[in-house]
Order: sequence, then structure tokens, then C-alpha cells
Amino acid sequence: MKIDFLQLDHFRGLKSVRFDGLGRINLVVGGNNTGKTSVLEALCLLFGDHAQVQSLPGTFRQNVKKDDWQAFWRLLGLRGEFDEFMISSNATKVEAKFNRKKQTALFRTKANEQFNQEHPFILFQESNRGHIDANQSKSVLKLSVLPTTQPDPLTTSRLFNEIAPLNPENETKLEELLCASIEPRLRRLRYAKPKGAEEHLVYADLGNGPMVPFTQMGQAFARALHIYCEIFALQPDILLVDEIENGLYYGGLEDFWKGLIAVLEDQDVQLFATTHSRECMEAACKANQGDKTSLRYLRLDRKAKDPETIVGTVFNDETMAAALESGREMR
Repeated sequence: MKIDFLQLDHFRGLKSVRFDGLGRINLVVGGNNTGKTSVLEALCLLFGDHAQVQSLPGTFRQNVKKDDWQAFWRLLGLRGEFDEFMISSNATKVEAKFNRKKQTALFRTKANEQFNQEHPFILFQESNRGHIDANQSKSVLKLSVLPTTQPDPLTTSRLFNEIAPLNPENETKLEELLCASIEPRLRRLRYAKPKGAEEHLVYADLGNGPMVPFTQMGQAFARALHIYCEIFALQPDILLVDEIENGLYYGGLEDFWKGLIAVLEDQDVQLFATTHSRECMEAACKANQGDKTSLRYLRLDRKAKDPETIVGTVFNDETMAAALESGREMR
């Protein structure tokens, strides 16, 4: 199952935004403070597991853990009114409800089912700043989440090690993808713990001497390696990536997108990613090679005469290609 539409009502700064006709690759674009990150947070509430939802306040934003309720959770509703918002898709929906006994709750259900008022997904009270019921937080789709910051190198390395012993074909694919898009000298990758090292890491063979830990290969290599490890090792249904171009050189973006699009198709993963980069948008459009069903741009704009209202529009790659060619601003 994939998401065909996404509806956000009174969620953060979005009064009513709906995206229809979603594709396999969905690039979320728009100006500053128009709600791009909010779209990813909504998807995390819809499909995130217990740990992903619990850590959401600090996933895409800076936070102080002791103030999660004041600084994040209570602000999920439009203008800080927690009890008003709803998020829905063709697979799942989330609704906020306010209890007059100083309790506030979020409910999550599968599409077309009634909310069970006795079993909230998340319950907030004065004495309990956000209890998440693990039994109620199971999702119909599996989610992977990648923020802007690079994960701990050990996390990336362990994910790589989950790929190699079980599916050497995917390990080979990963090496070929990195060679084609990031590092043409790459011959192979190995999960190893050399003499004197304290931890196992992924090492790269560049064919001109000792293997090099991937942490010394630059941000682009580390970013692409982790994205592919998430897909191959965890096999999510949906992948969220914040600022997907982060660390990637603009000249190599088209090759990066060609490889990523092929992997998303091969592994049956739906991508939602934010970007501020026109080069990233152009590269995705060129790499898509005219597949009308796979690539969508979800654009958020403030109305000129009513800046309090944000409008969501979906563009396919043909519309985007025409706009980019004519020089129109599409970010």
C-alpha cells in the first residue's frame, strides 16, 4: 500500500492543505516557514512507530527534552490549539481531542475506522507530559526517518552489516550506486574492525592503498551510504528525508537521483523529502526521464493577500520541467 493523498487540517501553520495524486517520489518545496517540515512531522504521526513518535520533538527541530510539551506537542494544532487538528491519508488518520478534565489526547486509526476514545495513541496530562501507548502506535506501513543531521557512524555501519551477510546482491547494488554517483574509485565496501580499533565501521577500498573508514570519505558519501543502508536493511514502505540534498555536490545530484529512483522502484519504497535547492529539483526532474507516475513536487505557498493562509499544490515532472525551463521560481 502507498499513500495516494495527504490531508492536513489545523496542523501547525496549515489551516487546510491537501495533496492529491502523490507519486513514489514526493519532493516538498516552498519558501521559509511555509510548513515543509510540518509535512514530514505529520507523516511521522501517521505512520511512525513508538520510538519515532516519542523522539519526534527533536527529530527535525531543536528541542529541550524537559520542555517537549510546552515547546512542541501543545503547538501541533493551528495557533497552539492542540484540540483542533486532524491528519489523514488513504491508509491512516490521526485526530486530536481535548478532554475537559485537563487531559489532551491523540487518536490514530486505520482509514475508515472509528476512533476508540478509551485508547488514545498519545495522552497528555499535567502529571504526565506525553505518554505514548506502544500498543496503540502500531502503523499499517513501516516508516524510516532521516533528519538533516548525519546519524552516528556506528548506526550506519551496523545497518550496512545487516545487508551484507543476508543479501550480497543488495550489497553489490549499494557499492555500484556509490561508485556511479559519489566516488568513481570505489571498488568495494567492508564492515571491519582493524587491529587497534575499538568499533566495527564500514571501510572503503579505493584501489590505491589501505581501506579507508567511510567517515573520512566526505559528507556526500556518508549521506548517500546511510540513505541506501536504510532502504536495503530496514525495507521501509515510506522513507522521510529532510533536506535530501544536504552534503551532496550539485554537479552529482542527477546521478544520485538516477540511482535513488531505481532503488525506490526496486525495493517498493515511497519517498517524501524536503529540499531548498533548485539544483536538486532540476536533477530529480532530469533523472526521472519522463516517468509521469513517479515524481511529484508538493509546493507550499502563502497567499499574497492572506499570508496567514498556506496553500498546497501538486506538480508533476512535466509541469515542473516547463517551469524550470522558463525560469519560473518553483522553490
